[in-house]
Amino acid sequence: QLDGVTIISQSVLEEIDNASVRDSVGLLLTKPKNQLPHAYLLIGPKGTGKTTTARVIAKLFNCEKPAKSGAPCGECESCKSIAEGNHLDVMEIDAASNTGVDNIRDLRDGIALSPARGKWKIYIIDEVHMLSTGAFNALLKTLEEPPLHAIFILATTDPQKIPATVVSRCQLISFGKANTEDLLHAMKRIVKTEKMTIDEDALTLIAQYADGSFRDAVKNLEQVSFQNGKVTVGNVQKTLAISGDTRRDDFLSHLLSRNASTTLTDIQTLVREGTDVKSFLIDCLKELEQQLVLQKTTELRGLIKILMQAYAELRTSPIPELPLELAIVEYCGDTVAPTVSSHEPLGLISIEKLTEHWKDIIDEMKPFNHSIAGVMRSTRPKTVKDDIVTIEAFYPFHQEKLSETKTRDAIALVLKKLFGEKVKVEVVLGKK
Repeated sequence: QLDGVTIISQSVLEEIDNASVRDSVGLLLTKPKNQLPHAYLLIGPKGTGKTTTARVIAKLFNCEKPAKSGAPCGECESCKSIAEGNHLDVMEIDAASNTGVDNIRDLRDGIALSPARGKWKIYIIDEVHMLSTGAFNALLKTLEEPPLHAIFILATTDPQKIPATVVSRCQLISFGKANTEDLLHAMKRIVKTEKMTIDEDALTLIAQYADGSFRDAVKNLEQVSFQNGKVTVGNVQKTLAISGDTRRDDFLSHLLSRNASTTLTDIQTLVREGTDVKSFLIDCLKELEQQLVLQKTTELRGLIKILMQAYAELRTSPIPELPLELAIVEYCGDTVAPTVSSHEPLGLISIEKLTEHWKDIIDEMKPFNHSIAGVMRSTRPKTVKDDIVTIEAFYPFHQEKLSETKTRDAIALVLKKLFGEKVKVEVVLGKK
């Protein structure tokens, strides 16, 4: 039925791109506001729409001109100020920087006061799992006996860290990773508003590249929007540094043949061309998953596990391509073509990479010994030859301290952790 109520309700709920979450929030319209829960817990990964949903719920309570169904209008001053994050009665708090019990006590004191503008006082607490134990206890007391005008909307990426007593007093709304259809829904809304011209295939590619994150999809759509004229698949691939199917297929063919040298060369080529390693690895895993469904081989299972481990290590690696290179070496059995030496062709450790990431190496030394890390700030890598990394110090006492066996062993251990190669370390005295 296309009456005014339905259209208004739909227009506001359309701000929520996750279909299942949109349905859950829609159910809140079926009851009077004074019969709705006073606390909500939004659970899901980053970028899946939790903040947007929290604001829609806030609009539901404080809209000045709601439809007959109770749906917020989205156009009144209250709805607009909530959308912009500056409504007097809707407080957005980052728990990561307000973790203490005093912060929650201040919140409790403030929430006891009547709303300044609307009918409800609403607290949106993001990353709520970051609260301290004392803060959670203080929050629990407020959740147990909230003022009649108080609404809490808690959001988290890590629900396991939230006490069960808090969870039990909240209406749960779960956000999984967005599927392609949800992401397309979000982007098409933006495309229409911004009057962009973009191919359907290009939108689909952006959705696939976003890895289930609305935030990443919108950010990438914004990047490609600067193109002149119609945005095509080619524009998206170039702008977001996405590799083509041919690159992926060649890489997987070389990898499955256990040709380490050629496969590592493939990676170095991709890096030189500016291809995003994370998206390339996701693309490879998707292709291998399809092959696994058809073939169900032990070899494919083993390779997928190794590549998934590499993907998990991407976030903490100082060198983006290093986890993938290590996975290649592991899968290929640490073997390379017999006509070359066992270190330089792997490309995992070189004087160029040592120089580029010397600060990262020093940072990794801090847990071992802060003073050693301090000394290393006055040094530089000099050479990499065979299995020996030579470090150049410029003061005799620095050379002496770094030349101690346990120190050289610790540096070698850090180098193996970061670059995947077992080396020996020597320290020489140089001139500035």
